[in-house]
Amino acid sequence: MEASTVRVGWIGLGTMGLEMARNLQQHRARTGQTPITVYNRTHAKCALVAEHGAHVAVSPASIAQTCTVVFLSLRDDQAVKDIVTQLLDSIALETRDEPLLIADLTTVHPSTTQWVLHKISQANTKVRFCQTPVWGAPPAARSANLVYVTSGNNSDSALLAEISVPAFARTTIACDDPVRAAKFKIMGNFMIAGILETLGEAMAVAHESGISRELYLEFVKAMFPVAPILGYAHKMVDEDGEASKTQVGFNIHGGMKDVGYAIDVAKSAGLDLPVAELAHTHLQWVLDNGDENWDWSSLAFALRKQ
Repeated sequence: MEASTVRVGWIGLGTMGLEMARNLQQHRARTGQTPITVYNRTHAKCALVAEHGAHVAVSPASIAQTCTVVFLSLRDDQAVKDIVTQLLDSIALETRDEPLLIADLTTVHPSTTQWVLHKISQANTKVRFCQTPVWGAPPAARSANLVYVTSGNNSDSALLAEISVPAFARTTIACDDPVRAAKFKIMGNFMIAGILETLGEAMAVAHESGISRELYLEFVKAMFPVAPILGYAHKMVDEDGEASKTQVGFNIHGGMKDVGYAIDVAKSAGLDLPVAELAHTHLQWVLDNGDENWDWSSLAFALRKQ
């Protein structure tokens, strides 16, 4: 399959999915490539990509019937299972000359990836599956500055890299095994959670020791001028945390899910993640005393208020 002519489908236009799909369609339109076809449960969102030349599908089944590569960007593990089942059921009713490649961008538990692979093997269809998560918050998605993980065989991985860079990602990291790719994403997210926990603790102690959070931010800006770290540090500075409540990149619900998954992955390897346990406890405090829709940097509130 050629990246420029492959028929690309996209299912899921949430906060991240919409930005990625729109960038992908705009890139393909600029470079004379075939347009993508999009589907979303809330149909009105499709218009935001269609206005750039994308086709709109009426169902996941129609995506499966007309496309050869389908990207999934969904809310959670159950949504992935539901959509994969619908795609497989649709393909079972037709005769395909070309295989279907499913690339799942969703952050899922490794057991979900294993479930999908088993489901596909049992279906006996011309379907291949790659777990292909991304790192980056909505602003990075908007600017096509994501880090994209590919998996699967070499040809599938190369095809997905060619489709995605520079359309909606700035670089790719190849990880051959789909289950390993799911674990890779989770442990990357755990590292970010660990940074949040450390930042929150440091700012809390600095403040109580007579060092203002604003002054501590100057240290972060000088030593770690990297977008994610600096962005989260800015959100932690003000006393009431308005930035964490209104500038939401990744919410408490998603943070707790991913930190919980990291703890599970560690346990399956016979290890503990003490920092993850702390971060999970502080996220739970915010959930109990605040709002699950706040940015996960609001875990710093737990350190100030407890």
